[in-house]
Amino acid sequence: MKGYGQARRGRWRAALSIVLCTGLLSGCLPTAKNSTAPAEQGKAGDGKQVELRFAWWGSQGRHDRTLKVIQKFEELHPGIKIKPEYTSFDGYWEKLATQVAARNEPDLMQMSILYIKEYSERGVLLDLSPYAGKDVQVADLNQDVLRNQGTIGGKLTGLPVSDNASVLIYNKEMYRQAGIEPPSVDLTWDEYFEKAKQIRSKLGDKVYGAFDMSSSLEAFMYYLFSVEDTMYSGNRLGYKDENFKAWLTMWDKARTEGVIPPASTMASFMPIGNADPNKDALMTGMVPIMGPQFTATFPAYENVMKDKIDMVAYPRAKRTGSALLPAMFMSASAQSKHPKEAAMFLDFFLNAKEAADILEMDRGLPENKKILEYLAPKFTERDKKMVRMLEHVTSIQPPMYDGGPKGAGEVTKLFEQLVQKQQFGKATIDETVATFRKEADKVFAKNNS
Repeated sequence: MKGYGQARRGRWRAALSIVLCTGLLSGCLPTAKNSTAPAEQGKAGDGKQVELRFAWWGSQGRHDRTLKVIQKFEELHPGIKIKPEYTSFDGYWEKLATQVAARNEPDLMQMSILYIKEYSERGVLLDLSPYAGKDVQVADLNQDVLRNQGTIGGKLTGLPVSDNASVLIYNKEMYRQAGIEPPSVDLTWDEYFEKAKQIRSKLGDKVYGAFDMSSSLEAFMYYLFSVEDTMYSGNRLGYKDENFKAWLTMWDKARTEGVIPPASTMASFMPIGNADPNKDALMTGMVPIMGPQFTATFPAYENVMKDKIDMVAYPRAKRTGSALLPAMFMSASAQSKHPKEAAMFLDFFLNAKEAADILEMDRGLPENKKILEYLAPKFTERDKKMVRMLEHVTSIQPPMYDGGPKGAGEVTKLFEQLVQKQQFGKATIDETVATFRKEADKVFAKNNS
């Protein structure tokens, strides 16, 4: 994995240099659209129309763009009908789990690195290998990601959509109102909590200094990266218990001091990362800084908050806590009755300039290098900001995201439940540390025996 991370960082430095130095300055990249497959493609063998269900998560802006992509695809392929299913991040996974249990999952689905390994190993996702290079072109996608994260157990089950980095998003206007310098791009954990105390003291009782990230397993993983520890080792938890204790202790101290919202308030904002800026503490003005977030979610916030927001890297200790990861994958169901047509839609979504014109940077910086070059002359200031942030994270030797062994989804929920119990004073920190390791390893043992 170390070699993969180095290769990925090298690719980023080269690709982003091209985008920033050539695409943004010259504006001379080709703008001709891809040729489109004949309209008669997509008809079923008996001439009947093929219907595919496509599920994704995101904000309203993403929903609107994706619906337009579907409409365009259907215009070009009248023999294929795409039925959309979309929701917020947390609602998406609850619904998908229910559908999978009933063997009724969508033909096409947006897939997170959090869950792709688990769904692949359970046989839910279609092996796209037989369709690669034929119905769906993959030559212009990041081959490292395809091999190391999109291929599970020898099966190509996920096609990467865009590159991403874990960051914090903050409201510049709130720091200005408080007369406080905004956080630096590589702030430390001490600086993070010091800024939070200053905001709390300046902006009154209805504003807290920071969002409580303690019950997010993902946030904890980034903290472990920052102290040079690791979340997983093989099919078990791999971190030192002293680091989990330190994590809970620093948030417990901030909660006791009133720097972050009380547990009763935080419960109404769970879970973190629902990708809907209209329903979180940053958007409502309760906190000035929010995480863990991602460069790929920045457009959703910017669409609502305009020029008020910016990004910084995840707090560091011995190293940065920000990690590089694909923003998401596109996958198909192994149960789909129309895998060829599903692959055709994935090809259009990832490779067609018609789709890129609609999607732009909404899902992050495209993995497809030709689409990235095509979009570069059209980049807005927001897009350039995302590119610069990804370039910065790439330059500071970030770790690579670890989705964990089979059962990680269940362990993520367990973590949230146990830490929330500790937040409400129903368990001590020591009890939480011990219980989580014991119960999480049981889950992993059950799923990986």
